[in-house]
Amino acid sequence: MIATGSNYMIRSQNANLIYWEQGVYPEWVRFSAIRSLPGQKQGAGVEPHYHDNDEVWLFLSGRGEVWLDGQSHPITPGTLIYTPMGTVHRFQMFTDFANVALVTPLERQQRAAHLVADQDGPPQRTVPGFVLPGARNTGPFDPGSRCPMQELREVGLGAGSQIETATLGKNEHWIVLEGSVQLQVEGVELELGPHDLALLKAGATRRIGSAAGARLVVVRERA
Repeated sequence: MIATGSNYMIRSQNANLIYWEQGVYPEWVRFSAIRSLPGQKQGAGVEPHYHDNDEVWLFLSGRGEVWLDGQSHPITPGTLIYTPMGTVHRFQMFTDFANVALVTPLERQQRAAHLVADQDGPPQRTVPGFVLPGARNTGPFDPGSRCPMQELREVGLGAGSQIETATLGKNEHWIVLEGSVQLQVEGVELELGPHDLALLKAGATRRIGSAAGARLVVVRERA
């Protein structure tokens, strides 16, 4: 299922599987891919590497450790990790986990890969990355000069509840993790299931509710 309008795009799980997508999302979205990655296994990790774009992770569950430019930080449920272009990073997970990953459009040489200094040349850093611990990731945060969002966290909806209807002042995006969600945007009624993605543009009017309860991730871009 893909539905589009002037102020929104809805993408189904099966239409949102490529990590370094380019030119698929609307031009008004600051990201080129937003993906839900459930069911990740203990022991997963990656080698030290950098990218030709920015990368943001939200760890929904699990525990582990991440290194940004050689500095270690713990990963706990709710932890947000921002690795801007040129930041060398790696992680190692000590438990099973689930997360959501976002990447921005490719820049510089536009290499869609993990880049390592020995093969791809030394990284050219932009701004420092940061880690927001899960206990502090409860609302908007200071994104700094480059990070394209000011909020990325999990939101729960109880049975029969809804998020207040609003006309958006900034771009807002939702990924369904569990349950069924009823979305009304610009007068169109849609039902979203697990891993479906709603991209909503500033100025759109939306209402989100769930009859039986649901878990979602919200992304709010900075103004």
